[in-house]
Amino acid sequence: MNQPAPTRVPFETTDLMLASFLRCRSFMIEALKRQNGKTIFVFDDSAQLRQSLLDYANDGTVAVRSFCSTMRDLKAITR
Repeated sequence: MNQPAPTRVPFETTDLMLASFLRCRSFMIEALKRQNGKTIFVFDDSAQLRQSLLDYANDGTVAVRSFCSTMRDLKAITR
């Protein structure tokens, strides 16, 4: 009997800087949610995403102009 593949729980964050970092690392925002006046950025979870989370925590690099531009864009859509 075939069992359905387990579904992955998406990664969610309210951290605008982390969301910008992940976007600069080419991870797509799968959804935006609003909860208690905050915007939640939803990403598809993967081993690559988890590695980028570690990179973020350990001062990983992304292009500065791209990061600033992405921050500005994400901030605008969360208002």
